[in-house]
Amino acid sequence: DCCVPPLVSDSDHEYDDDINENEWNDDEDDSGEEEEMNMLTGDVVCLFCPLVEPSVESLLSHCNKVHSFDLVESCLKWSIDCISYIKMINYIRQKTPTVEAVEVGMACHGSLWSNDLYMKAFDSEDLMLQFDIEWAQSHLSQGLTDESKHNGNSNQNLHHSEEEDVSESKAVAALVACVHRTEADRDLLREELDRALEDIRRLKVVGQQLVMGADDKKLGTRLAAANQDSLSEEDGYFASYGHHDIHMTMLKDRVRTESYRDFIMKNPQLFQGKVVLDVGCGTGILSMFAAKAGAQHVVAVDQSSIIYQAMDIARENGLHDKITFVKGRLEDVTLPVEKFDIIISEWMGYFLLFEAMLDSVLWARDRYLAPGGCVYPDHFSMFVVGVSDLDLRKSKIEFWDDVYGFKMSCMKSSVIDEVYVKLIRKETVVTEPALVKEIDVMTCSVKDLEFSTEFSLKCQADADITAVVGYFDTDFAAACQTK
Repeated sequence: DCCVPPLVSDSDHEYDDDINENEWNDDEDDSGEEEEMNMLTGDVVCLFCPLVEPSVESLLSHCNKVHSFDLVESCLKWSIDCISYIKMINYIRQKTPTVEAVEVGMACHGSLWSNDLYMKAFDSEDLMLQFDIEWAQSHLSQGLTDESKHNGNSNQNLHHSEEEDVSESKAVAALVACVHRTEADRDLLREELDRALEDIRRLKVVGQQLVMGADDKKLGTRLAAANQDSLSEEDGYFASYGHHDIHMTMLKDRVRTESYRDFIMKNPQLFQGKVVLDVGCGTGILSMFAAKAGAQHVVAVDQSSIIYQAMDIARENGLHDKITFVKGRLEDVTLPVEKFDIIISEWMGYFLLFEAMLDSVLWARDRYLAPGGCVYPDHFSMFVVGVSDLDLRKSKIEFWDDVYGFKMSCMKSSVIDEVYVKLIRKETVVTEPALVKEIDVMTCSVKDLEFSTEFSLKCQADADITAVVGYFDTDFAAACQTK
Protein backbone atom coordinates (compact mmCIF):
# COMPACT_ATOMS: atom_id res chain seq x y z
CA ASP A 1 0.00 0.00 0.00
CA CYS A 2 1.19 3.45 -0.70
CA CYS A 3 0.54 6.40 1.52
CA VAL A 4 -1.68 8.92 -0.13
CA PRO A 5 -1.45 12.38 1.28
CA PRO A 6 -4.72 13.85 2.43
CA LEU A 7 -6.53 15.86 -0.15
CA VAL A 8 -6.59 19.59 0.32
CA SER A 9 -9.45 21.46 -1.29
CA ASP A 10 -9.12 24.75 -3.13
CA SER A 11 -11.18 26.41 -0.45
CA ASP A 12 -8.64 25.30 2.15
CA HIS A 13 -5.88 26.97 0.16
CA GLU A 14 -7.91 30.11 -0.22
CA TYR A 15 -8.50 30.18 3.53
CA ASP A 16 -4.80 29.86 4.25
CA ASP A 17 -4.00 32.55 1.69
CA ASP A 18 -6.54 34.86 3.30
CA ILE A 19 -4.99 34.34 6.69
CA ASN A 20 -1.51 35.04 5.41
CA GLU A 21 -2.68 38.04 3.41
CA ASN A 22 -4.51 39.51 6.41
CA GLU A 23 -1.50 38.96 8.62
CA TRP A 24 0.67 40.72 6.03
CA ASN A 25 -1.80 43.61 5.75
CA ASP A 26 -1.89 43.99 9.54
CA ASP A 27 1.86 44.23 9.61
CA GLU A 28 1.75 46.74 6.78
CA ASP A 29 -0.84 48.87 8.60
CA ASP A 30 1.18 48.83 11.80
CA SER A 31 4.33 49.88 9.96
CA GLY A 32 2.27 52.52 8.13
CA GLU A 33 1.12 53.98 11.45
CA GLU A 34 4.67 54.12 12.74
CA GLU A 35 5.90 55.64 9.47
CA GLU A 36 3.12 58.26 9.48
CA MET A 37 4.09 59.48 12.98
CA ASN A 38 7.85 59.08 12.52
CA MET A 39 7.79 61.30 9.43
CA LEU A 40 6.41 64.20 11.49
CA THR A 41 9.52 64.82 13.55
CA GLY A 42 11.17 68.15 14.06
CA ASP A 43 10.61 71.23 16.17
CA VAL A 44 6.91 71.98 16.61
CA VAL A 45 5.55 74.67 18.94
CA CYS A 46 2.72 73.86 21.33
CA LEU A 47 -0.72 75.15 20.35
CA PHE A 48 -1.26 76.83 23.72
CA CYS A 49 2.16 77.68 25.18
CA PRO A 50 5.71 78.48 23.95
CA LEU A 51 7.02 74.95 24.57
CA VAL A 52 8.75 73.33 21.58
CA GLU A 53 8.41 69.56 21.19
CA PRO A 54 10.57 67.30 18.96
CA SER A 55 7.65 65.70 17.11
CA VAL A 56 3.90 65.90 16.51
CA GLU A 57 3.38 62.76 18.58
CA SER A 58 5.10 64.26 21.64
CA LEU A 59 3.20 67.52 21.13
CA LEU A 60 -0.13 65.70 21.13
CA SER A 61 0.89 63.97 24.36
CA HIS A 62 1.96 67.30 25.90
CA CYS A 63 -1.36 68.97 25.01
CA ASN A 64 -3.23 66.07 26.56
CA LYS A 65 -1.24 65.98 29.81
CA VAL A 66 -0.54 69.69 30.39
CA HIS A 67 -3.51 71.43 28.78
CA SER A 68 -6.09 68.62 29.14
CA PHE A 69 -6.75 68.87 25.42
CA ASP A 70 -6.87 65.70 23.33
CA LEU A 71 -6.69 67.08 19.81
CA VAL A 72 -7.56 63.91 17.92
CA GLU A 73 -10.37 62.90 20.25
CA SER A 74 -11.86 66.41 20.22
CA CYS A 75 -11.75 66.56 16.42
CA LEU A 76 -13.44 63.17 16.27
CA LYS A 77 -16.11 64.19 18.80
CA TRP A 78 -17.03 67.40 16.94
CA SER A 79 -16.56 65.97 13.40
CA ILE A 80 -13.71 68.29 12.44
CA ASP A 81 -12.67 67.40 8.88
CA CYS A 82 -9.28 68.09 7.31
CA ILE A 83 -10.31 71.50 5.92
CA SER A 84 -11.69 72.70 9.24
CA TYR A 85 -8.61 71.27 10.98
CA ILE A 86 -6.22 73.27 8.76
CA LYS A 87 -8.21 76.45 9.37
CA MET A 88 -8.24 75.74 13.11
CA ILE A 89 -4.46 75.28 13.31
CA ASN A 90 -3.83 78.52 11.39
CA TYR A 91 -6.40 80.30 13.59
CA ILE A 92 -4.66 79.06 16.75
CA ARG A 93 -1.24 80.09 15.46
CA GLN A 94 -2.47 83.56 14.52
CA LYS A 95 -4.88 84.41 17.35
CA THR A 96 -3.31 82.37 20.21
CA PRO A 97 -6.68 81.53 21.83
CA THR A 98 -7.18 79.61 25.07
CA VAL A 99 -8.03 75.91 25.17
CA GLU A 100 -11.55 76.86 26.25
CA ALA A 101 -11.99 79.16 23.26
CA VAL A 102 -10.89 76.42 20.85
CA GLU A 103 -13.32 73.97 22.45
CA VAL A 104 -16.13 76.51 22.02
CA GLY A 105 -15.14 76.92 18.36
CA MET A 106 -15.28 73.16 17.85
CA ALA A 107 -18.67 72.92 19.56
CA CYS A 108 -19.91 75.70 17.25
CA HIS A 109 -18.84 73.77 14.13
CA GLY A 110 -15.67 75.78 13.58
CA SER A 111 -17.38 79.19 13.49
CA LEU A 112 -14.29 80.96 14.90
CA TRP A 113 -12.14 79.89 11.95
CA SER A 114 -14.77 79.63 9.21
CA ASN A 115 -13.18 82.45 7.18
CA ASP A 116 -11.30 81.10 4.14
CA LEU A 117 -8.38 83.40 5.03
CA TYR A 118 -7.37 80.75 7.56
CA MET A 119 -6.66 78.33 4.72
CA LYS A 120 -3.46 80.29 4.17
CA ALA A 121 -0.64 78.78 6.23
CA PHE A 122 0.48 80.98 9.11
CA ASP A 123 3.75 79.02 9.05
CA SER A 124 4.35 76.91 5.97
CA GLU A 125 6.81 74.72 7.93
CA ASP A 126 4.31 73.97 10.71
CA LEU A 127 4.26 70.19 11.17
CA MET A 128 0.76 70.38 12.63
CA LEU A 129 -0.47 71.34 9.16
CA GLN A 130 1.09 68.16 7.78
CA PHE A 131 -0.60 65.95 10.38
CA ASP A 132 -3.38 63.87 8.79
CA ILE A 133 -6.21 64.39 11.25
CA GLU A 134 -8.65 62.15 9.39
CA TRP A 135 -6.12 59.31 9.45
CA ALA A 136 -5.68 59.83 13.20
CA GLN A 137 -9.44 59.92 13.74
CA SER A 138 -9.94 56.66 11.87
CA HIS A 139 -7.31 54.90 13.96
CA LEU A 140 -8.72 56.34 17.18
CA SER A 141 -12.20 55.26 16.16
CA GLN A 142 -10.92 51.75 15.32
CA GLY A 143 -9.12 51.59 18.67
CA LEU A 144 -12.30 52.50 20.53
CA THR A 145 -14.18 49.82 18.58
CA ASP A 146 -11.62 47.15 19.47
CA GLU A 147 -11.65 48.25 23.10
CA SER A 148 -15.43 48.03 23.25
CA LYS A 149 -15.30 44.47 21.85
CA HIS A 150 -12.73 43.52 24.47
CA ASN A 151 -14.43 45.09 27.49
CA GLY A 152 -18.03 44.47 26.53
CA ASN A 153 -20.85 46.73 25.57
CA SER A 154 -21.67 47.74 29.14
CA ASN A 155 -18.16 49.04 29.82
CA GLN A 156 -18.15 50.85 26.48
CA ASN A 157 -21.38 52.66 27.24
CA LEU A 158 -20.12 53.67 30.70
CA HIS A 159 -16.80 54.84 29.26
CA HIS A 160 -18.39 56.98 26.55
CA SER A 161 -20.93 58.35 28.98
CA GLU A 162 -18.19 59.54 31.31
CA GLU A 163 -16.23 61.03 28.41
CA GLU A 164 -19.28 62.86 27.11
CA ASP A 165 -20.03 64.21 30.59
CA VAL A 166 -16.47 65.53 30.90
CA SER A 167 -16.51 67.02 27.37
CA GLU A 168 -19.87 68.65 27.91
CA SER A 169 -18.71 70.11 31.23
CA LYS A 170 -15.64 71.55 29.55
CA ALA A 171 -17.76 72.97 26.74
CA VAL A 172 -20.12 74.59 29.23
CA ALA A 173 -17.19 76.09 31.12
CA ALA A 174 -15.76 77.41 27.85
CA LEU A 175 -19.10 78.97 26.91
CA VAL A 176 -19.32 80.64 30.33
CA ALA A 177 -15.81 82.05 29.84
CA CYS A 178 -16.85 83.30 26.39
CA VAL A 179 -19.85 85.08 27.95
CA HIS A 180 -17.58 86.74 30.50
CA ARG A 181 -15.27 87.96 27.74
CA THR A 182 -18.24 89.34 25.81
CA GLU A 183 -19.39 91.22 28.89
CA ALA A 184 -15.88 92.63 29.31
CA ASP A 185 -15.93 93.81 25.67
CA ARG A 186 -19.29 95.45 26.30
CA ASP A 187 -17.89 97.29 29.31
CA LEU A 188 -14.90 98.43 27.24
CA LEU A 189 -17.20 99.83 24.55
CA ARG A 190 -19.18 101.64 27.21
CA GLU A 191 -15.97 103.17 28.54
CA GLU A 192 -15.03 104.14 25.00
CA LEU A 193 -18.32 106.00 24.61
CA ASP A 194 -17.79 107.79 27.93
CA ARG A 195 -14.34 108.83 26.82
CA ALA A 196 -15.66 110.16 23.51
CA LEU A 197 -18.20 112.27 25.37
CA GLU A 198 -15.45 113.55 27.68
CA ASP A 199 -13.28 114.41 24.66
CA ILE A 200 -16.12 116.47 23.22
CA ARG A 201 -16.45 118.33 26.52
CA ARG A 202 -12.72 119.04 26.67
CA LEU A 203 -12.66 120.24 23.07
CA LYS A 204 -15.60 122.49 23.85
CA VAL A 205 -13.73 124.06 26.77
CA VAL A 206 -10.63 124.75 24.66
CA GLY A 207 -12.67 126.13 21.79
CA GLN A 208 -14.71 128.37 24.07
CA GLN A 209 -11.57 129.90 25.54
CA LEU A 210 -10.09 130.45 22.10
CA VAL A 211 -13.22 132.11 20.71
CA MET A 212 -14.75 133.81 23.77
CA GLY A 213 -11.69 134.61 25.91
CA ALA A 214 -12.78 133.06 29.21
CA ASP A 215 -11.16 133.96 32.52
CA ASP A 216 -7.69 132.31 32.74
CA LYS A 217 -8.06 131.12 36.33
CA LYS A 218 -11.49 129.67 35.73
CA LEU A 219 -10.29 128.02 32.53
CA GLY A 220 -7.30 126.50 34.34
CA THR A 221 -9.61 124.85 36.84
CA ARG A 222 -11.86 123.50 34.09
CA LEU A 223 -8.95 122.21 32.03
CA ALA A 224 -7.40 120.53 35.07
CA ALA A 225 -10.65 118.71 35.68
CA ALA A 226 -10.93 117.78 32.02
CA ASN A 227 -7.43 116.26 32.07
CA GLN A 228 -8.23 113.74 34.81
CA ASP A 229 -8.26 110.80 32.39
CA SER A 230 -8.69 107.40 33.98
CA LEU A 231 -7.11 104.14 32.88
CA SER A 232 -10.45 102.91 31.60
CA GLU A 233 -10.69 105.97 29.33
CA GLU A 234 -7.23 105.19 27.97
CA ASP A 235 -8.32 101.63 27.21
CA GLY A 236 -11.37 103.03 25.43
CA TYR A 237 -9.10 105.27 23.36
CA PHE A 238 -7.04 102.33 22.11
CA ALA A 239 -10.17 100.22 21.58
CA SER A 240 -11.53 102.87 19.22
CA TYR A 241 -8.52 102.20 16.95
CA GLY A 242 -9.51 98.55 16.70
CA HIS A 243 -12.33 99.50 14.31
CA HIS A 244 -11.46 99.31 10.62
CA ASP A 245 -13.38 102.43 9.59
CA ILE A 246 -11.08 104.84 11.42
CA HIS A 247 -8.05 103.33 9.65
CA MET A 248 -9.75 103.59 6.28
CA THR A 249 -10.45 107.27 7.00
CA MET A 250 -6.80 107.91 7.85
CA LEU A 251 -5.48 106.01 4.82
CA LYS A 252 -7.86 107.92 2.55
CA ASP A 253 -6.40 111.18 3.87
CA ARG A 254 -4.06 111.46 0.89
CA VAL A 255 -2.36 114.68 2.03
CA ARG A 256 -1.29 113.03 5.27
CA THR A 257 -0.45 109.53 4.00
CA GLU A 258 1.30 110.64 0.80
CA SER A 259 3.39 113.13 2.79
CA TYR A 260 4.79 110.27 4.87
CA ARG A 261 5.25 108.10 1.78
CA ASP A 262 7.09 110.79 -0.16
CA PHE A 263 9.34 111.66 2.77
CA ILE A 264 10.34 108.03 3.31
CA MET A 265 10.61 106.87 -0.31
CA LYS A 266 12.38 110.03 -1.55
CA ASN A 267 14.94 109.96 1.27
CA PRO A 268 16.08 106.31 1.25
CA GLN A 269 19.52 107.31 2.54
CA LEU A 270 17.89 107.97 5.91
CA PHE A 271 16.45 104.44 6.15
CA GLN A 272 18.87 102.10 4.38
CA GLY A 273 20.34 99.68 6.89
CA LYS A 274 18.63 101.44 9.82
CA VAL A 275 16.50 100.02 12.63
CA VAL A 276 13.13 101.80 12.82
CA LEU A 277 10.47 102.04 15.54
CA ASP A 278 6.89 102.74 14.41
CA VAL A 279 4.86 104.07 17.36
CA GLY A 280 1.12 103.44 16.99
CA CYS A 281 1.54 101.49 13.75
CA GLY A 282 -2.16 100.88 12.98
CA THR A 283 -2.34 98.94 9.72
CA GLY A 284 1.46 99.12 9.41
CA ILE A 285 1.54 101.45 6.39
CA LEU A 286 4.51 103.49 7.69
CA SER A 287 6.40 100.33 8.65
CA MET A 288 5.98 98.97 5.12
CA PHE A 289 7.13 102.28 3.60
CA ALA A 290 10.26 102.11 5.79
CA ALA A 291 10.90 98.47 4.88
CA LYS A 292 10.54 99.28 1.18
CA ALA A 293 12.98 102.18 1.59
CA GLY A 294 15.67 99.76 2.80
CA ALA A 295 15.34 99.68 6.57
CA GLN A 296 17.25 96.76 8.10
CA HIS A 297 14.34 96.01 10.42
CA VAL A 298 11.19 97.71 11.71
CA VAL A 299 9.52 97.17 15.09
CA ALA A 300 5.85 98.23 14.98
CA VAL A 301 3.94 98.78 18.23
CA ASP A 302 0.21 99.24 18.74
CA GLN A 303 -2.10 98.52 21.65
CA SER A 304 -5.28 98.08 19.61
CA SER A 305 -6.39 94.81 18.03
CA ILE A 306 -5.77 96.22 14.53
CA ILE A 307 -2.19 94.98 14.93
CA TYR A 308 -3.36 91.45 14.09
CA GLN A 309 -4.56 92.67 10.69
CA ALA A 310 -1.28 94.56 10.31
CA MET A 311 0.56 91.24 10.69
CA ASP A 312 -1.54 89.71 7.91
CA ILE A 313 -0.99 92.77 5.71
CA ALA A 314 2.80 92.57 6.11
CA ARG A 315 2.72 88.85 5.32
CA GLU A 316 0.50 89.42 2.29
CA ASN A 317 3.03 91.89 0.93
CA GLY A 318 6.07 89.72 1.65
CA LEU A 319 7.44 92.03 4.38
CA HIS A 320 6.76 89.91 7.48
CA ASP A 321 10.44 88.98 7.79
CA LYS A 322 11.44 92.67 8.02
CA ILE A 323 8.74 93.88 10.43
CA THR A 324 8.22 92.67 14.00
CA PHE A 325 4.84 93.56 15.49
CA VAL A 326 4.42 94.08 19.25
CA LYS A 327 0.97 94.44 20.77
CA GLY A 328 0.62 96.51 23.90
CA ARG A 329 1.12 99.93 25.44
CA LEU A 330 4.55 101.18 24.45
CA GLU A 331 5.45 102.10 28.03
CA ASP A 332 4.61 98.58 29.24
CA VAL A 333 5.97 96.21 26.57
CA THR A 334 9.50 94.87 26.11
CA LEU A 335 10.86 95.51 22.64
CA PRO A 336 13.27 93.13 20.88
CA VAL A 337 15.68 95.99 20.10
CA GLU A 338 17.41 98.18 22.67
CA LYS A 339 18.01 101.30 20.52
CA PHE A 340 16.57 102.61 17.24
CA ASP A 341 18.08 104.86 14.59
CA ILE A 342 14.69 106.31 13.60
CA ILE A 343 11.37 106.68 15.39
CA ILE A 344 8.41 107.40 13.16
CA SER A 345 4.80 107.94 14.14
CA GLU A 346 1.56 109.35 12.80
CA TRP A 347 0.38 110.72 16.14
CA MET A 348 -1.23 114.06 15.22
CA GLY A 349 -4.81 114.78 16.26
CA TYR A 350 -7.33 117.57 15.84
CA PHE A 351 -5.46 120.90 15.98
CA LEU A 352 -2.32 118.78 16.41
CA LEU A 353 -2.43 118.06 20.16
CA PHE A 354 -5.98 116.86 20.67
CA GLU A 355 -5.27 113.14 20.73
CA ALA A 356 -2.73 112.54 23.52
CA MET A 357 -0.31 110.47 21.40
CA LEU A 358 2.70 112.78 21.48
CA ASP A 359 3.41 111.82 25.11
CA SER A 360 4.21 108.25 24.01
CA VAL A 361 6.42 109.46 21.15
CA LEU A 362 8.46 111.63 23.54
CA TRP A 363 8.76 108.71 25.96
CA ALA A 364 10.00 106.51 23.12
CA ARG A 365 12.49 109.21 22.12
CA ASP A 366 13.98 109.36 25.63
CA ARG A 367 13.99 105.58 26.11
CA TYR A 368 14.82 104.09 22.71
CA LEU A 369 16.39 106.65 20.34
CA ALA A 370 20.05 105.94 19.63
CA PRO A 371 22.62 108.79 19.71
CA GLY A 372 22.46 110.62 16.40
CA GLY A 373 19.00 109.24 15.66
CA CYS A 374 15.92 111.24 14.77
CA VAL A 375 12.18 111.30 15.32
CA TYR A 376 9.96 111.99 12.29
CA PRO A 377 8.06 114.22 11.74
CA ASP A 378 10.32 116.50 13.76
CA HIS A 379 8.79 120.00 13.55
CA PHE A 380 5.26 121.36 13.87
CA SER A 381 3.71 124.83 13.65
CA MET A 382 0.25 125.68 15.00
CA PHE A 383 -1.73 128.57 13.49
CA VAL A 384 -5.09 130.28 13.91
CA VAL A 385 -6.87 132.31 11.26
CA GLY A 386 -10.12 134.29 11.10
CA VAL A 387 -12.81 133.28 8.60
CA SER A 388 -16.03 134.85 7.43
CA ASP A 389 -18.57 132.22 6.47
CA LEU A 390 -22.08 133.61 6.82
CA ASP A 391 -23.63 130.52 5.27
CA LEU A 392 -22.04 128.31 7.90
CA ARG A 393 -23.13 130.67 10.66
CA LYS A 394 -26.65 130.71 9.32
CA SER A 395 -26.79 126.91 9.18
CA LYS A 396 -25.54 126.63 12.75
CA ILE A 397 -27.07 129.68 14.48
CA GLU A 398 -30.02 131.15 12.61
CA PHE A 399 -31.47 127.68 12.11
CA TRP A 400 -32.82 127.86 15.66
CA ASP A 401 -34.97 130.94 14.92
CA ASP A 402 -37.54 128.86 13.07
CA VAL A 403 -37.62 125.09 13.52
CA TYR A 404 -40.79 123.84 11.86
CA GLY A 405 -42.55 127.01 13.00
CA PHE A 406 -41.12 127.00 16.54
CA LYS A 407 -38.45 129.27 18.08
CA MET A 408 -35.55 127.57 19.84
CA SER A 409 -33.32 130.58 20.52
CA CYS A 410 -31.99 129.13 23.78
CA MET A 411 -29.97 126.64 21.72
CA LYS A 412 -27.85 129.37 20.12
CA SER A 413 -25.53 129.99 23.06
CA SER A 414 -24.63 126.32 23.31
CA VAL A 415 -23.98 126.08 19.57
CA ILE A 416 -21.65 129.09 19.66
CA ASP A 417 -19.55 127.38 22.32
CA GLU A 418 -19.09 124.21 20.31
CA VAL A 419 -15.99 123.37 18.27
CA TYR A 420 -16.30 121.77 14.82
CA VAL A 421 -13.92 119.75 12.68
CA LYS A 422 -14.45 121.06 9.17
CA LEU A 423 -12.74 121.92 5.91
CA ILE A 424 -13.01 125.61 5.08
CA ARG A 425 -13.07 127.30 1.70
CA LYS A 426 -10.06 129.44 0.87
CA GLU A 427 -12.21 132.41 -0.04
CA THR A 428 -13.67 132.55 3.49
CA VAL A 429 -10.26 133.35 5.08
CA VAL A 430 -10.20 137.07 5.89
CA THR A 431 -7.10 137.44 8.13
CA GLU A 432 -3.43 136.62 8.01
CA PRO A 433 -2.54 133.46 9.95
CA ALA A 434 -1.15 133.91 13.44
CA LEU A 435 1.51 131.50 14.74
CA VAL A 436 0.58 130.37 18.25
CA LYS A 437 3.07 127.53 18.89
CA GLU A 438 6.09 125.74 17.39
CA ILE A 439 7.08 122.27 18.56
CA ASP A 440 10.47 120.64 17.96
CA VAL A 441 9.90 116.96 18.73
CA MET A 442 13.64 116.35 19.20
CA THR A 443 13.92 118.82 22.10
CA CYS A 444 10.47 119.48 23.60
CA SER A 445 9.11 117.95 26.81
CA VAL A 446 5.62 116.98 27.90
CA LYS A 447 5.40 120.20 29.95
CA ASP A 448 5.82 122.22 26.76
CA LEU A 449 2.53 120.85 25.47
CA GLU A 450 0.54 122.76 28.08
CA PHE A 451 0.73 126.41 27.11
CA SER A 452 -1.11 129.66 26.61
CA THR A 453 -0.15 132.40 24.19
CA GLU A 454 -1.33 135.79 23.04
CA PHE A 455 -1.97 136.41 19.37
CA SER A 456 -3.53 138.98 17.07
CA LEU A 457 -5.20 138.58 13.69
CA LYS A 458 -4.53 141.12 10.96
CA CYS A 459 -7.57 141.51 8.74
CA GLN A 460 -7.12 141.37 5.00
CA ALA A 461 -10.70 142.27 4.10
CA ASP A 462 -13.67 144.20 5.46
CA ALA A 463 -15.85 141.36 6.75
CA ASP A 464 -17.52 139.88 9.80
CA ILE A 465 -15.33 137.23 11.42
CA THR A 466 -17.72 134.37 12.13
CA ALA A 467 -15.18 131.84 13.41
CA VAL A 468 -11.56 131.33 14.38
CA VAL A 469 -9.97 128.30 12.73
CA GLY A 470 -6.97 126.37 14.04
CA TYR A 471 -4.65 124.30 11.83
CA PHE A 472 -1.05 123.05 11.84
CA ASP A 473 1.87 122.42 9.48
CA THR A 474 4.03 119.30 9.69
CA ASP A 475 7.70 119.21 8.63
CA PHE A 476 10.16 116.37 7.97
CA ALA A 477 13.22 118.56 8.28
CA ALA A 478 16.27 116.93 9.83
CA ALA A 479 18.80 115.55 7.29
CA CYS A 480 16.25 115.44 4.47
CA GLN A 481 17.72 115.84 0.99
CA THR A 482 14.32 115.86 -0.71
CA LYS A 483 11.36 117.62 0.94
